[in-house]
Amino acid sequence: MEIKQPELVYLEGENRCPYTWSTGETVGAFLTALRDHRKILGGVCAGCGTVIVPAVSYCEACASPVDEMREVGPKGVVMSWARVPEPFDDAPLPAPFRYVLVRLSGSDTSMVHVAPDDGRIKVGAIVTPEFREERRGSITDIKWFVPDGGQGGGDD
Repeated sequence: MEIKQPELVYLEGENRCPYTWSTGETVGAFLTALRDHRKILGGVCAGCGTVIVPAVSYCEACASPVDEMREVGPKGVVMSWARVPEPFDDAPLPAPFRYVLVRLSGSDTSMVHVAPDDGRIKVGAIVTPEFREERRGSITDIKWFVPDGGQGGGDD
C-alpha cells in the first residue's frame, strides 16, 4: 500500500479567550498609581539601574529583578509616531489618531501609547499625559499624550 502525503487543510477564524490574571506587585503598583494618583511609576532595575516604563518585574536588558519604583514624567518626548488615518476594529480611539512612542522624563525606556491627530505630535515634541476622569487601574487611564500645554480635544 502506498502512503500519500496528506493534503494540507487551512481554516480561517478568530479565537477570543477572555481571562483575568494577577498583575503582581510591580505592575500592580504601576497601575494603582495611575488609577489613584494620576502618577506614572518606573521600575528601577536592581542590576543595571535602568528605569523601565511601564514598570515590569524584571529588566529585559540584564534579567535582574526590579526592586524599586520611582515616579517619572509627567512630561516626555516623542521618539517616534505613526498616524492612523482610517478606523479599524477595536481601535483605541476613533480615527484619525496617532500611535506614539514616548520617553518620559526620568525614564530610560519608551512606552507606546496614543495621541490626538495633531501636527504638533512629531519626533522631539514634548508631551504630557491627559488622564481620564474615571480611572480603573489600566494603561488606558492615560487617555492619551497631548502636546505640552495643549489639550487634545475629542471625547472620552
